[in-house]
Amino acid sequence: AIVAGVFSFLMPKVYKIDTSLEVGQIAGEAVEVPGQVVEKIKSDVYGIFVREKLQIPEEKYPKIKIENPKDTNLITLVIESAKPPESKNILEAINNLILAEHQEKIKTKKELIEQDIKTTEDKIKLVESDIEKTKNKIKITESDIEKTKNKIKPLESDIERIENKIVFVEEEKENLEAKIDALQKVLPYQQDPGTQFALFDTKEKLANKKQEIEDLYSRINSLKIDIENLNLAINSLERTKDDYNSQINSLKTNIESLNAQINALRASLDEIKPTQVIKSPTVSEKPVKPNKKLNIAIAGILGLFVGVFLAFFQEWWEKSKV
Repeated sequence: AIVAGVFSFLMPKVYKIDTSLEVGQIAGEAVEVPGQVVEKIKSDVYGIFVREKLQIPEEKYPKIKIENPKDTNLITLVIESAKPPESKNILEAINNLILAEHQEKIKTKKELIEQDIKTTEDKIKLVESDIEKTKNKIKITESDIEKTKNKIKPLESDIERIENKIVFVEEEKENLEAKIDALQKVLPYQQDPGTQFALFDTKEKLANKKQEIEDLYSRINSLKIDIENLNLAINSLERTKDDYNSQINSLKTNIESLNAQINALRASLDEIKPTQVIKSPTVSEKPVKPNKKLNIAIAGILGLFVGVFLAFFQEWWEKSKV
């Protein structure tokens, strides 16, 4: 027990040096999967740089215990060492390497998000330009509709004028028909050339009037066809206008969607959480090894067992002599 006590006091004091980091997040995802960081530490990815920076030989580099609690972004590093300052420097160096690496990742991701925002804003400008172009097309179409409507009015006036003329010509025709009827009644009693010529001339005039009326009706039908065609053109232009309005509504919906994307991207920028050191490398107040009380207790128990064994052995030895 005395030897164990002396040995415990002579052994170098081993302290616990620990640190904790929380891996940051970008858009709800870890900057780097914590498990991947743990594997990099275990595979000595950072150790190579730390040893070079702190001038520590590989054989004297301490073992690092790494923990990543389940379903968390926390990483805890622990070193048990008789050289606390050196171990503290090692953990600080590892922390700095991880922080620098993650800061670069965050910077790159942030630049990509900002570029996406700019690209989306440019898309909105193009869509807004398309809306303005479509509005101009609507104005042109409305102007064409108005021009086409204006073409109809003179045609309607022509029809009205021709209808009035038909009324007048119909009256002339009726007068000619009445004259022919009168001449035909007189002709049996007056067979003179003058009466015969008057009848022939009147009949010729009547035929001309009938042809004139027929031509006038034909002209009205032609004008009505022209009006119908113009109305068809107006209907087509109205449909084109409706299509343009539908395009504008679709483009406005597209802008709303793009604005929603921008808002989401800006929100992801606001939600960026950098990797940070939750607990700086800290040296335990008391050494964790050697455990003097435990060593003395174990030595005492072992001494008791050895003492009992020697007592029985001595008794057996004396009896065996007799």
